[in-house]
Amino acid sequence: MVLGVDIGGTHISVAIIDENVPDQVQNIYTMEISNTLSSDLILDSWIGVIELAIDNLGNEKLKGIGIAMPGPFDYEKGIFPDKGKNKFEMLSNFNLKGHIIKKLNLKSSVSVRFHNDAACFGIGEAWVGELVSCDKAIAITLGTGLGATFLDKGIPILEGKGVPLYGELYHLPFGNDIADTSFSTVWFQKRYKELTNEEIIGVKELIRFEKDNIATTKIFKEFSENLAIFLTPWLLDFEAEAIVIGGNISNAWTFFIEDLIQTFNKLDITIPIYKSKLRESAALIGAARLIDDDFFLELSDEDKYIKS
Repeated sequence: MVLGVDIGGTHISVAIIDENVPDQVQNIYTMEISNTLSSDLILDSWIGVIELAIDNLGNEKLKGIGIAMPGPFDYEKGIFPDKGKNKFEMLSNFNLKGHIIKKLNLKSSVSVRFHNDAACFGIGEAWVGELVSCDKAIAITLGTGLGATFLDKGIPILEGKGVPLYGELYHLPFGNDIADTSFSTVWFQKRYKELTNEEIIGVKELIRFEKDNIATTKIFKEFSENLAIFLTPWLLDFEAEAIVIGGNISNAWTFFIEDLIQTFNKLDITIPIYKSKLRESAALIGAARLIDDDFFLELSDEDKYIKS
């Protein structure tokens, strides 16, 4: 058995996963924990949730712990970068890998491995999700930011034809800003305020409105068209066979998928567009796959270094 761990700026989730049937996630343990809290509280919470999962393994042997972590992070060494350059400033230069091994008293035979969270989402989808039958595909997450992974036979690709630097799209320009703010919760909040002079917390609140709400319809149409325009050059250059979309904004699927497909068709993109069925489990499953030695060796060396 292996543990798949997903650490974000507001939570930690841990899943117990059998490598032989990775799509059948047995248990998920989750705790909300803000990255603005003290380092001791953050670390104690993370260790506590991982320990809870280990305690519930019963007689099963723990093979390893795979952790999906947002960048920038030194994935090879398991260390946070310098202060002012990462989302967990309280943990700057902290050796998380060593801390986990020490606190959980792990044997040397138990692997602890890290990888980018967006990449883990794509790995999970390529392993047992919507991208199983695809050689070349793109996986994106839409939420507080834009996550992206370019995959070739299930392996995240960081460079090459049709691949942006490190396989990331969030930093690329779009409109008057960058993709990260153009295709995230922030954009929906800003656009709704512009149209109605009212505020919303996020997309979840927006989709509570009826589909025929003028502002809601306009916002999702703009979002769909812009997303298709932004993604089209990358889909074409990379020769992607499919795209899968996850993240919180994908919960509004019925509000934007028709316009997204129509705009793609106008731009000569006719590949399948999937909504993630694994949802939050995708990153956990992808993280768990890091414990497979053969798979881990296939990952590019570049993918283990600090990414932003």
